[in-house]
Amino acid sequence: MESTYVNPPAETAVPRPPAETAAPRSGARPGFLREAARTFRATGAVAPSSRHLADRLAAPVRQSVMARRRPTAILEVGAGTGPVTRALAALSGPADRLDAVEINPRFVQVLSDSLRTDPVLAAAADRIRILPGSITTMRFDRDYDVIVSCLPFANFEPDQVRSILSRYLSVLVPGGHLTFFSYLGTHAVRTAFSSRAESARHREAGAVLGEFARRHGGRQSVVWRNLPPARVWHLRAPERPARRADADAA
Repeated sequence: MESTYVNPPAETAVPRPPAETAAPRSGARPGFLREAARTFRATGAVAPSSRHLADRLAAPVRQSVMARRRPTAILEVGAGTGPVTRALAALSGPADRLDAVEINPRFVQVLSDSLRTDPVLAAAADRIRILPGSITTMRFDRDYDVIVSCLPFANFEPDQVRSILSRYLSVLVPGGHLTFFSYLGTHAVRTAFSSRAESARHREAGAVLGEFARRHGGRQSVVWRNLPPARVWHLRAPERPARRADADAA
């Protein structure tokens, strides 16, 4: 399924409040719970990401914005009802761009509404695009300095995990940041309550993530103040090799 770009209408400029004081839409959590129950394989969570997890995932944006002299391009994949989108928007500047990919049409509607009703997102609405569709089939018109993945990799087939991670690297600029997470303790639950085949699939998907993180020199940390607690990986894409002429000049 090829996505179409949805550009939000221009909003009246409003002062940007601090992220911690701007509460998300009151209907976001019940809507999330309904969708989690209806489409758990794709949603992969029982609650939206906490502010603490959202802040940890968004941390590379702060580094990128401070380090670069040009605008920062940010890609969020699996935006859900927008808790991480809000954290990313709060850190971005007027010249930066944030693309939020979401496959669930109900969540896409929540995000679109939030661009008008949520103070943090409304203040950044002119630089946010909501992209409905799947990351594996989507066409992009730019590369990204920071990619934040909120996808439930543990729910996917191992080959699908590999395909998505490869897709991320294909649109990440050399030296760019890639951040993703997984929930703690889920394998024990799957082993206790799922079939042997499902448990094996879950274990192999986790092994793919672990190998990818080791190959790209990722660092990790745990966010305990989330339901459930989550392990976060921060990786950097390889820098582009210096051209021979540049090397000789040096």
